[in-house]
Amino acid sequence: MKNWFSQELKSLKEKNLYRRLRILEDPQGTHATFEGREFLLFCSNDYLGLSRHPRVIRAAQKALKTYGVGAGAARLISGTSKAHAALEKKLAQIKGKESALVFASGFLANLGILTAFAGEQDVIIMDKLCHASLVDGARLSKAELRVFPHKNYKKCEELLRGSQGARRRILVTETVFSMDGDLAGLKELVCLKKKYGALLVVDDAHGTGVLGAHGRGATEEGDLSKKIDIIMGTLSKALGGLGGFVAADKIMTDILVNFARPFIFATALPPVLCEAAREALCVVEEEPSLRKRLWDNIRQVHQELTQLGLSIGKPESAILPVMVGDEGEAVEVFEKLLAQGVFIPAVRYPTVPKGKARLRITVSAAHTRQDIARLTVAFAKVLKK
Repeated sequence: MKNWFSQELKSLKEKNLYRRLRILEDPQGTHATFEGREFLLFCSNDYLGLSRHPRVIRAAQKALKTYGVGAGAARLISGTSKAHAALEKKLAQIKGKESALVFASGFLANLGILTAFAGEQDVIIMDKLCHASLVDGARLSKAELRVFPHKNYKKCEELLRGSQGARRRILVTETVFSMDGDLAGLKELVCLKKKYGALLVVDDAHGTGVLGAHGRGATEEGDLSKKIDIIMGTLSKALGGLGGFVAADKIMTDILVNFARPFIFATALPPVLCEAAREALCVVEEEPSLRKRLWDNIRQVHQELTQLGLSIGKPESAILPVMVGDEGEAVEVFEKLLAQGVFIPAVRYPTVPKGKARLRITVSAAHTRQDIARLTVAFAKVLKK
């Protein structure tokens, strides 16, 4: 048996797909120490730097004294606190929905949504580049899964039209696609949802806090929140913490409370993290300068790297992929950047399709002009070699 596992790992190494954990020391948001050296990080999802914001830290410290470290039980036992209720009220308000429900992680939230609302008689229609948690949720639901090419809404409509015999049709997309950084056509999807009577589920993990006039996410524009049935998001990206949530009509969150196994059978998110997330949401509302700084940084990174000759599409989010293609070459570029003191791990299959390996740059409001200059110099040196 051990020989079989050894062969599996050997095969991964030969294909440049082997992964290992990297222990970072003294993390300071955009900087950390790795193997005794200081590195600049351009790979975190902490887009607004809220994980280290003084207000968020103070809220967590206060909650720690009140609630302790953990929740102690699942939400339906004794794991629901005032902190959970307050956060859910705030999330519902931010997302323009009647109700919200907090999960222990974003992955669990997506599993919960699709396994609660879909079954063997249903069809789930999903963008090809949706996150693994949505794919896994669809598979676990036992519904028929049909996938349309990325943002090909003509094909999406064909799939909707061809599944009219299903009990329920569930249309699924991310708002910001996590590996490419581009945006879904939410207006087109809302039109298709209405035309075919589908349930529209939107994963706004990478949009919440970053997009929208007030940082409420991709669904803020044009009051799309009211036209989308279920909005999922995370507390672990721009909000700087941990956890997932679902915002929807009250009847929808009631269904999740009663049927979503990842909610029913998982220990609740610790109240300390709920309070930190609620304060982070307040910071997003009250300190728009953070979001402005983030977008200034995004545009600066994009401009400087494209001037070096790197092909990076127009920035639509804080995610800027530098496409490499070959898995081995992507690892080589990562190692060369590492030698320059810049930490951007190579993203390879199965996170992205085979032959589409990349360096996934993520930008933060916490990055300084000096950080961006250092990133540019590192890429310039790598490109010369």
